[in-house]
Amino acid sequence: MTHETKNQIIEAGRKAMIAKSYNGVGLNEILNDAGVPKGSFYHFFKSKEELGVAVIQNSFVENTEKLRVALEDPQLTPLARLETYFVHARDEINSRELRQECLICKLALELSSLSEPLRRAVREGWEEWRRIIANCLLSAQQEGEIDPSHDPESLASFIIYSFEGAMIRVQVNNNIVPVNHFLHFVFQVLLKAKV
Repeated sequence: MTHETKNQIIEAGRKAMIAKSYNGVGLNEILNDAGVPKGSFYHFFKSKEELGVAVIQNSFVENTEKLRVALEDPQLTPLARLETYFVHARDEINSRELRQECLICKLALELSSLSEPLRRAVREGWEEWRRIIANCLLSAQQEGEIDPSHDPESLASFIIYSFEGAMIRVQVNNNIVPVNHFLHFVFQVLLKAKV
């Protein structure tokens, strides 16, 4: 059994969960799409739940790296880095004609029915994002870009909650307006430096 086989299973699981949700897809369907026999699956995972955790963790690793790289761009100020990251996210959603493939947003809608290991994987991923964004906000405060009275940790959490909520509303409304509202209120109202 190879690492490539494990990655095939994880990728098939990700695609299936985006298309149908975690609860809406069966293990046999995932394995058929991956072209992997059930025996091979159990070499890597004990259950569908364990696969679900791996899919979530894999998704966070990829997205966390994008966030980290964007927020370390030395050519931009800290606040500009953060805004640019979310503007690019908005533009990417638009380029896919609002068909976002954010597994985390999809799972967030069914978290209450998911097991504790799956919820924990989502919470841990969001916590890593919070740390990265909070560090960027702290740098923005140190450079005088945003109000120093803001708590960077709480503010980072709020930004994540707001963006994830906006992403869900994009799907409900079938338009990009919720993300535009997020960008306006976070970057032009909430984070605008006091005059």
